[in-house]
Amino acid sequence: MLGAVAFMACVFTACSGTGSGAGSAVSEAADLPTDGILGELPKAVADFEAAEAAASAKYDELKKSDPEKAREFWSEYIGQGNTTKFKKETLPAIEKTLEGKEIPAELADGLPLQLDGNFKLDAKREARVSGTFTAGASNHTQIMTLKPVAFDSDGNPIAIASRGINFNDYPIQPGKAFTCAFYISVSDYDAAGWAKLQKIVIMDRESEAFKQAEAQIEAAKEAFKNKAEGN
Repeated sequence: MLGAVAFMACVFTACSGTGSGAGSAVSEAADLPTDGILGELPKAVADFEAAEAAASAKYDELKKSDPEKAREFWSEYIGQGNTTKFKKETLPAIEKTLEGKEIPAELADGLPLQLDGNFKLDAKREARVSGTFTAGASNHTQIMTLKPVAFDSDGNPIAIASRGINFNDYPIQPGKAFTCAFYISVSDYDAAGWAKLQKIVIMDRESEAFKQAEAQIEAAKEAFKNKAEGN
């Protein structure tokens, strides 16, 4: 399945006369490593997104000269059921291979937390870690500002979790347990980073380090978008 996705991407790009953006996406997807913590997941997503982008670019190009041929091409492409196959067959198969894998976990300096171990992945790409509050934790501890941030092996931030610390047993005090989850959602613009995933760091989003990471992630996303559009 993965080979078919990559093959389709190359075929569409070669035949479509698309701009440098689509061709670049295919080339970058083909070069992604699969020996990282997340295995084939980042490359599979990048391959699929590149194939979709190449097909869309070919459709747009055909519309300029032959609208009927463009409709036929798009109908044939949709009829292949690539999206359904990817979501219902390819991704679930890859997710199963990730179950039980660990992602090294760290804490930013100064947080009143202690982790029990590393983030561990389940079969649905949810990484979880548990821990306890340490000395200094109290009802004044701003747990809502704590967020996990994923970093690659080059030290670059990849993504920020949508959720943070999960704690329902008030009052907050030393010794109380908490959990933290990070759903690994890979996109075309951050697949290269996920392919080199090294660790997840729990940070305070009010800290300067977090704000810098957030800005880097947005800048990388914008740079990928501009490159894909040929800007």
